[in-house]
Amino acid sequence: MVEAKITFKGLKKNHNFFINLPKKLDKYLSKTNDDFMEDLKMEAIDMAPEDTGDLKASIKKEPVRKGKNIKIWKVVVNAPYGIHQEEGYTPHYTYVTRSNKYPNRVPGKWFVSKFTPFMKPAFEKNKAKYLNMLSVSTKRALAS
Repeated sequence: MVEAKITFKGLKKNHNFFINLPKKLDKYLSKTNDDFMEDLKMEAIDMAPEDTGDLKASIKKEPVRKGKNIKIWKVVVNAPYGIHQEEGYTPHYTYVTRSNKYPNRVPGKWFVSKFTPFMKPAFEKNKAKYLNMLSVSTKRALAS
């Protein structure tokens, strides 16, 4: 990482602005990241297929790193079959004990051939909004 030291003589107000700018950017961008991850989580929950509801219940927002002024978040899917639902799989038979999709909710062996991506479409739907949120929060940090 390259570091530079800038010294201002007689420009105390400008000097303070540049000294405090990283803290302000961290604060505003952390809030933007938090808001975006919450939107992404809620959109993924809405788009996730619902058989038993376990997949939707496993979608969580978790912290990656917390600091004094900055918090970085991620959205995780804790269901072990979440990646297969997102990326696809080979059609197969599986034993289903409970599901709203199957007739009379009878447990048994069912053929599974369809997968439904939910994270990628949720991200694509919120991507433009996130870029706008970043722009607004950066302008707020520079203005304050």
